[in-house]
Amino acid sequence: MSRRCRVAAAVVGVTIVVTGAVVALLGNDRAPLPHKRTAIVPQPVNPSLPSSTSQVFAPTTTVPADSPVQQQYDQGFVQGFRSAANRAEFARVASQRLPGPAISGGWPHLQPAYTPESWTREFVTALLDIDFAHQSRVGLAGWLVAEEAPDLLPGIPTDAQLGWLPATLLDPQPSFGSRSPIPSDAQWDAYAHAGVRWSVGDLHVQLDPQWQAMVAAGWQPVDEYASVEDVAGVLTITDGSTTATRNFGLDVQLGSARWHPGYGTVLAGQVG
Repeated sequence: MSRRCRVAAAVVGVTIVVTGAVVALLGNDRAPLPHKRTAIVPQPVNPSLPSSTSQVFAPTTTVPADSPVQQQYDQGFVQGFRSAANRAEFARVASQRLPGPAISGGWPHLQPAYTPESWTREFVTALLDIDFAHQSRVGLAGWLVAEEAPDLLPGIPTDAQLGWLPATLLDPQPSFGSRSPIPSDAQWDAYAHAGVRWSVGDLHVQLDPQWQAMVAAGWQPVDEYASVEDVAGVLTITDGSTTATRNFGLDVQLGSARWHPGYGTVLAGQVG
């Protein structure tokens, strides 16, 4: 599951270490329920997005059934997020100085998507298909803000629900428990000078089994677009006449997009 922070929540028959480690369902012998993967009815959208956007879209939410399992998981999240380490992370994310949402600096306009697989595939491809000489890291910051979604997990303060995507990709901290696939400022400049290009291929996207297990146990997220997707692919690196490939893996947490209809990205972290 996504590695934004480490939260341990102990509930009856269930132990969760959320967004950074493991979700172990103890004593749960029920078959996993299929995660809702159908498209949600889209909202109207102007097909030509300007270089910046200022329209805020409210998240698509639901009121989960007030079941014992729902209460146990929700309380577990809340208790885990109260740790000193997590409070420090929330404060840091809330205090970030971020640009406004913008599609600029060579970064592409993404079409709204209404299934988690299609959005994850589109987002990851755009994130890692990089021509370093013609795309800017500064522009990436505004692009990430434009593609983000708030994190509506129980216990996350309102002022820290946004900002995880640029924080985890552009300024990752050891406490996040994940690594960013995005090069540092200095490495980006070196790649640009050398004419390095990245391209993504053989992309595989599937629902994170630990997230599916939580849903199978009877827990429901407030955000109807909430999901965690496991991504694997091959990154081709072209440096002049030299080409190399390497495998990569990402955990991508999704939610209701803030600045456009459909899915957006809460955070992304490199695995493996």
